[in-house]
Amino acid sequence: MTPIIPNSRPKLLVVDDEVDVADFIAEVAEGVGYETMTVNEGQHFFEMVTRYQPASIILDLNLPGYDGVELLRYLAEQKSSAAIYIASGADQRTIAAAQSLGKQYNLNIVESFSKPVMVEELEKILSLNTTPEERVSASGIRKALVSREIRPFFQPKVDLNNADNKMIGVEALVRWITTSGQMIFPDEFLPVVAAEGLMPELTAAVVEQSFAAQKMWLDNGLDITVAINLDGCLLSDLRLPDKLADQAATHGISPHRVTLEITETAVMQDTAATMDVATRLRLKGFSLSIDDFGTGYSSLISLYNLPFNELKVDKSFVLDIEKNHEASVIIEILTSLGKKLDLKVCAEGIESRKALTLVKTCGCDTGQGFLFSKAVDAKTILAYAENGGLL
Repeated sequence: MTPIIPNSRPKLLVVDDEVDVADFIAEVAEGVGYETMTVNEGQHFFEMVTRYQPASIILDLNLPGYDGVELLRYLAEQKSSAAIYIASGADQRTIAAAQSLGKQYNLNIVESFSKPVMVEELEKILSLNTTPEERVSASGIRKALVSREIRPFFQPKVDLNNADNKMIGVEALVRWITTSGQMIFPDEFLPVVAAEGLMPELTAAVVEQSFAAQKMWLDNGLDITVAINLDGCLLSDLRLPDKLADQAATHGISPHRVTLEITETAVMQDTAATMDVATRLRLKGFSLSIDDFGTGYSSLISLYNLPFNELKVDKSFVLDIEKNHEASVIIEILTSLGKKLDLKVCAEGIESRKALTLVKTCGCDTGQGFLFSKAVDAKTILAYAENGGLL
């Protein structure tokens, strides 16, 4: 076995039962800045994860001894923060299911890809996460929050009920931009935030800066809503409604202009406390959106029990709508359900004109995605308003 030598490059563990394939992936990875180690059997995986401490893992789903799902479960039990790439020769739906499972386990699933894979595609995929792990340490995150290197950017949300694609709101999406101008993506640092218990601090910073941005927009004549994501760990804090209401009042923001997004998996973590917090948030005037709808285990129970105003169709369905008839059917059904429950329906992940046409046909009220704009800073949102809010 190759000895493990300390190295400043990020460590990548390649797990594949085909030796030639594993060596090929390792060679390409080293070319984009990784130190690599390969494993060809599931039973060796457990030892190497502990011994090698990889920052990233490429995981084949088909292995002798243990399959990839069992290894994902093990990584979840170990509370691994490694960036995980799922690779397989299985069909796309199986790969997608494994990717969704990894996210349900709160693992840092960066990407998935089908084998065989071309060199150029593999280089692009691996380049998503070549920065050493040290930059996402707990202490580094705390410093970045204080210095506001970690801050919200805002993705426009447009009205799909007219042909103008007019911006009617934004979603706050957290970004980390270092003093040198490097972007550290959420998939890289949010697992560390969660593991280190820093989500309350992160959310407080995002809320404060989002409210400040909204006040700036209002002062300049731009009246739009802002949506802010709430992690499930916050929903057991019975003081949360008062905290958010106080922050809104401090910035001169009406809660009616704020939507709080909660994933459907998060609302099931502590049902009684969640119902308490959610109901009080609505009583204080905040809107509530059930995010990533269609991916959780208790969707209908969540809709039935909690006072949501909006249903957000998970972007995985929207991204597949052009090539997968089943995705289109699911969006149509979810939209119909939302309308019958008197909810606004938002489609995330709109990236093409054809996808836009299809989600409009399904009846979605609002949409967001790269077709309209990526997440941008608060001043750029104001610049959009100077164009009449049209994107």
